[in-house]
Amino acid sequence: MSARIVVVSGSARDESNVHDVVRIATTSARAAGAEVREVLLHALALPIMDPGDSEQAKLASVQEVRRSAAWAEGFILVTPEYHGNMSGCLKNWFDYLYPELAGKFAGVIAVTGGGSGDMSITAVKNSFAWCHGFTLPFHAAARGTDFTDGALHSARVMDRIQRIAYDVARYAPILGRAFDEARSLGDGQASGVAGLH
Repeated sequence: MSARIVVVSGSARDESNVHDVVRIATTSARAAGAEVREVLLHALALPIMDPGDSEQAKLASVQEVRRSAAWAEGFILVTPEYHGNMSGCLKNWFDYLYPELAGKFAGVIAVTGGGSGDMSITAVKNSFAWCHGFTLPFHAAARGTDFTDGALHSARVMDRIQRIAYDVARYAPILGRAFDEARSLGDGQASGVAGLH
């Protein structure tokens, strides 16, 4: 059975180097045998999460974010690096989710102007961990100089993206099954963190 993977584009812009990285990640995950869906946050126009607004849950964009995250076993999260952090729209995506990410697996990729991407990658991994999800201890970062006219040309970065896609496709179903088995033990200590869900 193929892994179910959602690739999230964390760019708020129509024209962004992030989009080519998303394309490569999606193509690579499919080559790894996964069933893949994309969530393109620039196209979704997800409103800023307002926990006091009960009407937000009815919006099509909010329902799509929650439905796709619930469907997924694994994620490839791609973010531009803004001021040493993930993009605001990707953080907003996280704000709508919690149980949909618990016990799931993610790979993280950053696109930077010139930095190393470490800060934004760490921020994404931290947010995923706080949702009780697990991340691949390997990541990729593409700098502006790695692109020509919006197309990634760095063989080294492309290799890392492809490895991430294969690993998410490989490990997400295994981790998901283990988490579900633990959750079936109930809410006692033997179920670990899964028992809290």
